[in-house]
Amino acid sequence: MDAKTLFRYIFPAVGGLFATYLYNVVDGIFVGQGVGTAALGAVNIGVPFITSVVAIAAMFPMGGATVAAIRMGRGDREGANQAFLTALGLTLAASLLLMAVGMAFAQQIVDLSGALQLSLGMRAMSRDYLFYYSAFSVPMLLSTCLSVFVRNDGSPALAFWGMCAGAAANIFLDWLFIFPLQMGVVGAAVASGLGQVLSVLVLLTHFLRGHGQLRLRLFRPGRALVKKICKRGVPEAMSQLTTPVTALCYNLVLSHMVGDLGVSTFSVLSFLYSLANAILSGAAQGLQPLWGNGYGKQDTAGLRFCLRRGLAIDLALAVGIWGLLFAFDRPVIQIFNRDPALVEAASAALPVFALSFIPMALNLIYTAFLFSTKRTAQADGIALSRGVAVKALAIFALPALFGTGAVWAAPLAAEVLTLFLAVGLERHSRLAYS
Repeated sequence: MDAKTLFRYIFPAVGGLFATYLYNVVDGIFVGQGVGTAALGAVNIGVPFITSVVAIAAMFPMGGATVAAIRMGRGDREGANQAFLTALGLTLAASLLLMAVGMAFAQQIVDLSGALQLSLGMRAMSRDYLFYYSAFSVPMLLSTCLSVFVRNDGSPALAFWGMCAGAAANIFLDWLFIFPLQMGVVGAAVASGLGQVLSVLVLLTHFLRGHGQLRLRLFRPGRALVKKICKRGVPEAMSQLTTPVTALCYNLVLSHMVGDLGVSTFSVLSFLYSLANAILSGAAQGLQPLWGNGYGKQDTAGLRFCLRRGLAIDLALAVGIWGLLFAFDRPVIQIFNRDPALVEAASAALPVFALSFIPMALNLIYTAFLFSTKRTAQADGIALSRGVAVKALAIFALPALFGTGAVWAAPLAAEVLTLFLAVGLERHSRLAYS
């Protein structure tokens, strides 16, 4: 294993996941500039449900990719293909279910996310955005699934360009629908959906042209394989749940304590958080096929090499992101909206809020390493701590104990506590081949 191989997988994965999360961010930028501050907050109200969909669905491609990578490392091509097809089928079924739920219960979902505490205009816009975004759940989830397997099947560059093509289309369509056509938040949601459709079409060319070892064909899913994929994918799903859990808790706390301005302030921080999470998670996902193959080949030295380099790369990325946001906080915030009150509030919160990216980077690497080497229980513990339990507790407890301003330090506190847990679990869990 050498550095060139690491970079060949890590940076396309970072770019691809960055492009995936860019959809919501671009929507936020265009509605913030083209519709107003209320629309910016309205888009963020739908984030907990949307990112929950992505997180839950991530269980299938990442679990399937882990199983497929280990089987490829053992030379079991047919078994790897079965894992791919099963994960794809599970993703499709989940996307159909979530599309139906999102469209049928859009109002109820945004109300549970904090919309009831907001103005009628923001509440209505948040409902409309979620309804139309949910209509494209199938391409949204399939693009994520296909990109993971295209990368694992030896085409990380195509996975990257497929996601970039969709993101570029989304940017153009956001401009078209929001400014010339004046479609508001509905236009932003439809633009995101059409961008995902393009991503799926580009990614499908890998399989239609017969590249790599994986093939699209009819198959019969087996219960044991479904169970194995879900088990391997749970840590990634819980790790990705940190975004919707953070958004939901902040929306509930800020809508009650501050109101519209508080939610709009967090919406800017949330978009920046999702991009940072995409970059740092992308590095972990890029290493996953290398760890899976190394585990299948029982290459302990290679596994440890990838772990050390992965920690160093993700730490460097996190420090770089924090440094840029610290130095250019106001210009970055003004990309979304130039309202003086919003810029002042967000720029005061951003430096502390963004510090959480540094321990988060290390936690993501440890989680991916553990579930890629069949230490799923340990990975679950890390993901559950940082993604759900400690994060939610910190967001509700810190402002109650130390005042509203302390709420922005909650992610940092949760990630630091989780990092101690992650280091302990990795060092005291035995690497065993089976």
